[in-house]
Amino acid sequence: MKVAIIGGTGTLGSGLALRLSSLHSVSIGSRDEERGVASAHELSSACGRTIEGGLNEKVARECDAALLPVSYTAGMEVLTGLEEALKDKLVISPVVPMALVEGRFCYTKETGSAAEQIASILKDSRVAAALHTVPAPRLLKADVPLDMDTLVAADSRQTFTEVAGLLSAIEGLRFLYSGQLSSARSLEQLTPLLLNLARSNGLKSPALKLV
Repeated sequence: MKVAIIGGTGTLGSGLALRLSSLHSVSIGSRDEERGVASAHELSSACGRTIEGGLNEKVARECDAALLPVSYTAGMEVLTGLEEALKDKLVISPVVPMALVEGRFCYTKETGSAAEQIASILKDSRVAAALHTVPAPRLLKADVPLDMDTLVAADSRQTFTEVAGLLSAIEGLRFLYSGQLSSARSLEQLTPLLLNLARSNGLKSPALKLV
């Protein structure tokens, strides 16, 4: 499968590219073509596999499915103009609207979720929410299985199955269906919760595992 990591030059995007390239053809997208190409070259050298790079528009147009490992503000900007390129495609959102306020992370969206907002923009795409509790630093250690869970919100079981199949390249990650996309708000709120737990208890890169 051809997978685009849109706005993927950051830590989370890099970790996803390293992991997913073991099973898929991966392209890193950026608003700056040179930055996207440079990031892809660096990651290709690190893993010994070919990872492509280029503009967000190009990788979105050429992909079968896309991930959005970007901040909330950047994500809404990045999606502008990509509606046609991502039409009829799976789009996975780990986007979390949050801010650091007086030393604690707070979820900042008053109603709904980032994933639902993305779905309202990409009306002809299959949008799912996932990966909110998967720490980027652990993804970067691509030779270490994760042994953790990720909750997935999607409007159909079929879309959930697509997400699980695509992300199965990430060894040690278990996928649990949380329900329709309307449940994405609860998933997104887990990110600031885990970050605050890490700060208060001296934890490093906490993740989620249900037992």
